[in-house]
Amino acid sequence: MATVLVQNADRMMTAASPRNRGIHLTFADGCSGVIPFGDLPEIGDRSNLESIEIPNPYEIVLKNTQGETVEIPWDFARHYCDPSYRPRVEALAATGRQSIGDRIRRLREAAAMTQGELASRAGIGRVTLVRIENGAQSPRYETLVALSQALARPLPELLTGQ
Repeated sequence: MATVLVQNADRMMTAASPRNRGIHLTFADGCSGVIPFGDLPEIGDRSNLESIEIPNPYEIVLKNTQGETVEIPWDFARHYCDPSYRPRVEALAATGRQSIGDRIRRLREAAAMTQGELASRAGIGRVTLVRIENGAQSPRYETLVALSQALARPLPELLTGQ
């Protein structure tokens, strides 16, 4: 029989301990790895680490000897423990950017607008709109609001197509 894991176990941190090189982490699905101190500039090295806490399964809180705290969310930590995590997340992000871009293009074409016209009405550059439509750039929230207003469409329609 196969092992059954808690749903979202890949997001749950279960253990953290200091090592010479960095913070060793373990996730509920068994993945583990080390966040190097070099990637934690507020800590720097083990001698500057005062404490480690896991206040919930999705966050680690480090405290340095100066009393400053550093919050490490699960997604920052995960890619140190699972080499396949970052490429998967980047692929999902690219798919999301492309979906939003395709919806904006379809709505623009349905409104019989050129890229220049929509960009002008939304107060953004045409090149920015081209990059958004091609999925090469993620639009800022303010840009999405401006595009939805320029297209006279509700913002959720740009985000989800509904």
